[in-house]
Amino acid sequence: MNILNTGINQDKIQEVNRSLVISLLREEGVCSRVNLSNRTGLKQATVTNIINDFINWGLVKEVGFLYGNKGRRAIGIAINTDNYRVIGVRLTRKNYTVGLFDLTDKLYLSKTVETDFNIDPKIIFENITQTISAIIKENDNCKVLAIGVAIPGPFMKKEGRIVLMTEVPGWQNILIEKELENIFHIPVFLEHDANSGAYAELWHSKDIIKSVGLIYIAAGQGIGAGILINQKLLKGTFGFAGEIGHTSIKFDGHKCECGNRGCLEKYCSSIAFTNAVNEELGQKLRFKQIEQLAKEGNSICLNQYKKACEYLGIGIVNMINSFNPDTIIIGDDMVNINPKLMLDTINQTVKEKIIPELYNDLKIGISNIPNSILHGAGIVAINEIFRNPLDFVGSQV
Repeated sequence: MNILNTGINQDKIQEVNRSLVISLLREEGVCSRVNLSNRTGLKQATVTNIINDFINWGLVKEVGFLYGNKGRRAIGIAINTDNYRVIGVRLTRKNYTVGLFDLTDKLYLSKTVETDFNIDPKIIFENITQTISAIIKENDNCKVLAIGVAIPGPFMKKEGRIVLMTEVPGWQNILIEKELENIFHIPVFLEHDANSGAYAELWHSKDIIKSVGLIYIAAGQGIGAGILINQKLLKGTFGFAGEIGHTSIKFDGHKCECGNRGCLEKYCSSIAFTNAVNEELGQKLRFKQIEQLAKEGNSICLNQYKKACEYLGIGIVNMINSFNPDTIIIGDDMVNINPKLMLDTINQTVKEKIIPELYNDLKIGISNIPNSILHGAGIVAINEIFRNPLDFVGSQV
């Protein structure tokens, strides 16, 4: 081994230590310097220096006293939610949502705008930038440090653009990351929508923090999977990992824009579900109208919904056999129709199609985080800030 290729300079060590402290502080909410030292293994002097820097940058603040053993008290430290914000954007085939978050991923406001398959993506992108700009101007008492964007895949992470958005051609020609950075002059980070949902679950669902293998299934206008192994996101060479929607469940099935046949999203996405119901009803209802009919007990809507959940269950079986997760969380539009029916149907399908040993140790659940993918977009930006705070806030003072 060439030792010259394995060294770590002092700046890098300091960067890692800062990231460790701020991430732990986010998890704990409020923590003393002593406790941060004990939890991180860093010397108290090191922690004190890091916290002093954070206070000077406006990143954290002192929040009163904490009382420990024998009545001893220490000054509590918490992330400062007053000074800085991030923008989270969630893009889908039929709408986009822009949200404003603090550095704990608390959502202060959001705006959703409906779009249409027939609208030029360049116009939609311009509308997104206008919405972001309006939110930033309306909240100019805080500094926006970064923008996180959750997009449907497949997308080319290195180029910052969508490769294919089924049903909506044209997005592949827009360099989303580069163009947003040119407009707003702040860092922009793109992530697959299902990966963003996985991040949200990891941040906000304390009962799955110890999960060795977590898969978040985004069952919306497309179908995607965010795969976390030991809390590390599996992305693949180009960022395509988790494209469950383009795995085939029928080799001679419906033709997909990706070039494959029988892709999962052609059978259980909200678009596929809407099309199936409308074909049987002989109408042209929107997804929200069909969702309401299903909630009112319409048998045609519920039967098609159950069929879609069975198809989704087959896709989940493939994920189980490929990655052997211990936890699967399902979120997005399709969940909202009838969470119990979805969960019962998927559990039954999975139980019938995998070996008992795998099923007995598996937890399948429904996300209880509203707008989890939008929150995940905010977390994508916050994670980058926490990775090296100096790059984002050190220059603000």
